[in-house]
Amino acid sequence: MKILILTKSFEREVGSFVRYVTDADLPVQCHVVMPASGSPPSLPVPTFFHKLHWANHMRAAWFSADLRQNFIGFRPDIIHIFEEYSSLIAFQAVVLRNIYCPKSKILVYAAENIPGNVGSVFRFPARFVRHHADLASVCSHGVREVLIEEGFKAPIEVFPLGVDSSIFRKFDASQLKHDLGLDGKFIIGYIGRLLTIKGIFDLIHGMRTLPDNVHLLFIGGGPEEAEVRRRCEVHGLTKRVHILGEVPYADLPRYMNCLDIGVVPSHTTPRWKEQFGRVLVELMSCEVPVIGSDSGSIPEVLGEVGTIFPEQHRDVLANLIQQLLDKPDRRQNLGQRGRARVDKLYTLSVMYRQLLAIYERLGISDKTNGA
Repeated sequence: MKILILTKSFEREVGSFVRYVTDADLPVQCHVVMPASGSPPSLPVPTFFHKLHWANHMRAAWFSADLRQNFIGFRPDIIHIFEEYSSLIAFQAVVLRNIYCPKSKILVYAAENIPGNVGSVFRFPARFVRHHADLASVCSHGVREVLIEEGFKAPIEVFPLGVDSSIFRKFDASQLKHDLGLDGKFIIGYIGRLLTIKGIFDLIHGMRTLPDNVHLLFIGGGPEEAEVRRRCEVHGLTKRVHILGEVPYADLPRYMNCLDIGVVPSHTTPRWKEQFGRVLVELMSCEVPVIGSDSGSIPEVLGEVGTIFPEQHRDVLANLIQQLLDKPDRRQNLGQRGRARVDKLYTLSVMYRQLLAIYERLGISDKTNGA
């Protein structure tokens, strides 16, 4: 089975998958297309690095005309577009499929969970891709409902994004905690962009009522950093709120293992709500108990092992933190159950098996149709 995978946003996931396929010696031949960059990854399959126009735009980005050579020369059985189906990359790939290899199956991805949230300029490309796609993989059931509402007729598979549970695991990070000057402190952690819609100021509000031994780590950067620092100074929290900025992805498990609680307090807006929340899975994999708002897919991802509060209800969030602060046995239980949930639903091996099953399903459909 010949698979052409196109991505700009999921290079880490695609790289890990093709290494898995190669190591397992599976009967799957992959070619990968990624954007040209200063430090391209080394993969064990043919990999093509094409110029990407409008690279910083999720939907407007598209590959250079060199992309057509991958369709002409490889003639894949399946074209896996690991980008939002409403993007110009998806539109470009479907057009090239129709011209050069019309028997190839189209697998698209979707994470948009708000109906009608595609700008007018992208509505025609999105309809075009919906009409030609053979199957969609989506990151949550909420996204599946939106796709159906918008008229997607092909099968839809819920395809949660996996985490490397051999790296994101519980281990002793006391040395890092010591280096950060947090010995003996109760640590709440937020990991992500410093944006108002991520609920970061709800955490600062909650810190005002929590005991002095409770400290807050912000791991990540963003446009609201100056305002975070200003509010911490106004409320006398500068010694208890630590803004660490962005850290390398490989170092995230060390920082997560410094945390007693992870919090994802996202807000829903007319144009955005939490689509999946990879950090939820990473925290659970490290056995960190998680408190999340009820925005978007957060309740779905956490399931029964998370603590959910109504978004923007700051006092409820603070009370939930206080309850977990007072109950170490409950924190440990939630952490262990979170890890068990990851092992069942969100590991890389689970993701790989599901993706291979999708490929097989499309391949069988191809044979049934006599292509």
